[in-house]
Amino acid sequence: MKLESLEELRVFSQIVESGSLTAAARALGLPPNTVSRRLASLEERLDVKLLHRTTRSLSLSEAGRALLSRARRILDEVDAAELAVQRETEGLTGVVQISLMSILTVPDTLAVLRLLMDEHPGLRLQIQVNDRPVNPVAEGLDVVVFGGTLSDSTLTARKLTSVQPLLAASTAYIDRHGAPHTPEDLLRHETLHFLSAGGTFPWNLTGPDGEQHVVHPEGRFEANDGRALFDAMVSGLGIGWTSARMMRSAPNLRQVLADYTLPSFPLYAIYPSANRRSARLQTVVAALHAAVVEA
Repeated sequence: MKLESLEELRVFSQIVESGSLTAAARALGLPPNTVSRRLASLEERLDVKLLHRTTRSLSLSEAGRALLSRARRILDEVDAAELAVQRETEGLTGVVQISLMSILTVPDTLAVLRLLMDEHPGLRLQIQVNDRPVNPVAEGLDVVVFGGTLSDSTLTARKLTSVQPLLAASTAYIDRHGAPHTPEDLLRHETLHFLSAGGTFPWNLTGPDGEQHVVHPEGRFEANDGRALFDAMVSGLGIGWTSARMMRSAPNLRQVLADYTLPSFPLYAIYPSANRRSARLQTVVAALHAAVVEA
């Protein structure tokens, strides 16, 4: 495959990911007319219309959908080959700025990052702890690990894992107040809540027979930091959300309402699309995947 063909495929894939030619140009660091010219060249060479464009929208044609999946596989293979060569010949050096949710700053997560730094002595990691949505471009970060995607179409989101929340309380709290037996019992308990601009949100639980329970507990302890809420749970302040990994780090916690499940949510590594070919970033993202795969 000719080099110009690969670049045309990369432009085409980025246009679809970004949602517009202008956004794709920003993500690729190219002039908009270059992006438009490469798309036109690809369509002319294949003699098909790949995209349907209006002033407000962009959609794939049937030929575009068929090409996109193959193009992405080709580009992934090319990128993987380049990254492998870079790792062998250049080593990993420099600074990587990472934003982590507070609940991920546990010893087993940090131990994986320590192994990465041991393997690459020239690598420096700078960690920010954020429990709010963060745009890596706006805040000058290389990668953000967060429980959801960002709306900015110039960003790449790689799914790391899915997190299944659990409800738990300390043994001291259960000894004092007892354990809830039904979701409605939560209304009579102290509950711990994440403090956000939108206020608290309901707890949606699914019962063993698939029945839905929407509960609006009104706990007296709120915090805008997930780690603070976890520490409050460990200290016996009430019932809150956690994960199996976090519970393993606190032997005094006990799961409550084990027959009821909360909605799971995806955990993503989010970074600028222009950096997707960086060997340093992709190695760090791979380490983060290993660190949180059982979050």
